[in-house]
Amino acid sequence: MIERIGTPRSPQSPNHQPSATEQIMQSRDWTTETTAIAARAHEWVDRLRNKPFINNNGMALDTAFYLYYWVSELAPKMIVESGTWRGFSTWAMREAAPAAKIVSLDPIFALGYCLDATKIGTGYWPADLERMGTDFSCCGFEFLVKPKPSLVLFDDHQNKIHRLQQAIQKGFQHIIFDDNLPGEATHLTFFHYLRDPSIKAWMEQVIERFEIFPPLWDTQAGMHNEIFVPGLNIPRDPALACLDTTGHARSGYSWLTYVKVKDSAFAAHHHNAAAS
Repeated sequence: MIERIGTPRSPQSPNHQPSATEQIMQSRDWTTETTAIAARAHEWVDRLRNKPFINNNGMALDTAFYLYYWVSELAPKMIVESGTWRGFSTWAMREAAPAAKIVSLDPIFALGYCLDATKIGTGYWPADLERMGTDFSCCGFEFLVKPKPSLVLFDDHQNKIHRLQQAIQKGFQHIIFDDNLPGEATHLTFFHYLRDPSIKAWMEQVIERFEIFPPLWDTQAGMHNEIFVPGLNIPRDPALACLDTTGHARSGYSWLTYVKVKDSAFAAHHHNAAAS
């Protein structure tokens, strides 16, 4: 059974700057991919011409690009999305993986009839999208034979370590987390948890890859733009201007994070589950 991990022992101030130690799990050298990233950014901007609506809340265009890049790379056959709102991230992932089955989970699907439709606006909910108002933790994905690779996106502002545990328990090896902020946040993020040595040790046991997509250009980011984040600083191009949120009142950058779980973590979980 996976140990339940709760609140980190040593919370820091909301303006705490992440140290090198706290970022030690990063396992990708993005500087070697700047040419490919720039090319894919132009591809993404071309696709934005056909976006289903103007997304003035939810996932920003630059973060949606990082999601598009990863989903294109992973080519999942099944995607579960926890937190979709109007479906902009759903559309981004559909563009990256057009043949994938997508299951979207959001309270809006259970409570939407209570809301003023004019305040929600246009959504992207195609006919082949499976929609549920159930929380991920209550869904029986562990009983489902999932095609490989399958991916889960958490964009739901829930504590990250609990979502990681739930994803492992339900058999997902590829996981993307939005809003993994190192400072003030609406929930506990991996940066907060990594300050606890016991949690950090557990994460290192179960995680094979831990990648945080850097911003395209240097930016101030966070709840109040309080943290400087060095970017890849790809060549600036007027065609990519819509992906530059560095001048916004709040940057669109949200430390989108990809986690790949080790095979051994699943073996240990299933062994312990069978034993219990």
